[in-house]
Amino acid sequence: MILCEPDSEWYANGSQARLCQLPWGAAEVAARLSIRFSPSFQQPGEWSHAVIRLDGDVLRLAVRNDRSVTVEVRGDVQTPGRCLPGLCAALGIPLEALSWVADDLSAKPWLLTRLDDNGNRLPMWYFREREVAEAVARDYAARGHKQTYEVECAS
Repeated sequence: MILCEPDSEWYANGSQARLCQLPWGAAEVAARLSIRFSPSFQQPGEWSHAVIRLDGDVLRLAVRNDRSVTVEVRGDVQTPGRCLPGLCAALGIPLEALSWVADDLSAKPWLLTRLDDNGNRLPMWYFREREVAEAVARDYAARGHKQTYEVECAS
């Protein structure tokens, strides 16, 4: 089931992952998924996007000049490849019909966690590179909250 989500559900902090490119432009994808694309203020130029939730996972569909749509997975999805079967089913196409699929769809090995004031450890985002995860942790810590942020192996 596809649900449209507000732009605020999308986070671009280095944890998101490109998943695939669809073989159609925004109009065809919008018709197939019953969604609407909106102008994007996060990308320079003639970009539009839609943020959707598919089987609980948040995806961003981005398109420039109504060319092929690129799909990204939000950073709280550890294994991006798990989204492909549901996406293809929702679109009514086989995996082989996708224009491009990411080379690495495996699990992201680094997890950024937050330790809150009550001692609860909460998973936040998964990353491919430890250095990016640590930079995001430093950014959160610099905001002055009482929480502690740590990067750990996700396995």
